Amino acid sequence: MIITFLILKLTFESILNECNRLALEQQSREQLRELKSRLIQMQLDYEKGLIDKETYSQEESRILKELSGGNGGGN
Repeated sequence: MIITFLILKLTFESILNECNRLALEQQSREQLRELKSRLIQMQLDYEKGLIDKETYSQEESRILKELSGGNGGGN
């Protein structure tokens, strides 16, 4: 009985760990997609003249840093 309980507990923990891993992967993909979208929108705004070169450069640098995981939020 105790062995069965321990096996079930370990199985449940493994399933839970896999679910958590999959959720983190999905969150990372969504964050990546959102950052890329922001970068593309900013490029369009720059091309339309809605933002200046300095603002574009600062924002591009910040977004690229986030994309590379430099802010700690992407990893």
